[in-house]
Amino acid sequence: MLNRLHIISLSAVGSMSLLAAFIAPHPGKKPVPAAAGPSATESAAMAPSEGREMVLKADPAGQFHIESQINGAPVSFLIDTGANMVALTEAQAADLGLMIMPDDFQPNMQTASGVGYGAPVHLDRIEVGGFELRNVDAVVVKDLEINLLGQSVLKELGSVEMKGDTMVLRPKI
Repeated sequence: MLNRLHIISLSAVGSMSLLAAFIAPHPGKKPVPAAAGPSATESAAMAPSEGREMVLKADPAGQFHIESQINGAPVSFLIDTGANMVALTEAQAADLGLMIMPDDFQPNMQTASGVGYGAPVHLDRIEVGGFELRNVDAVVVKDLEINLLGQSVLKELGSVEMKGDTMVLRPKI
């Protein structure tokens, strides 16, 4: 039963990851800064103090990015409210020292493009916007182009509210 739930979760993440990969800016292209308000990097730097919200501005494509740390190493994410968990690229996993073997990738995600391959991993510590979470389940997705910050972290941060080109993260009370 738990294995089936895990496979369903990975399938949902895979579907959203591939969708995000197709609409995300491609590596090598410089993002165009937003016309008004802080950039995604500046927004992410506005870490909330206790009881304060964090406000992020959308990039020109309408997506929200945030800087974080995994086990003390800097990691950039696209916020994906439709993803069940954190999804990492193979390159990011290697940079973090996560040992992924070719046999670890299983065909456990149904995506718009076909079957997706993912390898479950466990993150000891992730810091996002001044909040630290421990023991976070994640998945390394084969051929994913950008790291996705999904619900396994977002739900722990508190509420997520969209207001036009603004995303507001409010801590749990």
